[in-house]
Amino acid sequence: MKEIVEDYEVRLRVRVGEGEYERHQELVRLLARNLALEDILWEEITTHIRDVELRNDLLKQRNQIVKDIHTEFRALKIEVPTLVEQKTEKFMDFLGGLDDPSEERSKESEDSIDRT
Repeated sequence: MKEIVEDYEVRLRVRVGEGEYERHQELVRLLARNLALEDILWEEITTHIRDVELRNDLLKQRNQIVKDIHTEFRALKIEVPTLVEQKTEKFMDFLGGLDDPSEERSKESEDSIDRT
């Protein structure tokens, strides 16, 4: 994890500039750590997708980290990367397909049963 945090810190340092980095070093480090944690939690969520209780616990943890990440980006006055939001949208679309089958899918299933 240390390598991931260092990579994020380097990228953030470039993004905020040297002057801001020097003034907000601790915040940049915290943000780098939280971004790395979000990556790890995301991997754990996708690994344990079928374990509902564990997945929900991991999602709660990840949601808190994402809130912290947004707060830290705002504090540094830099735009929040859309990657976090894209992952969330894709994941929620995926979960929606698993947990709540659409009427269209149900109708298709009924039609295919009627045909056999």
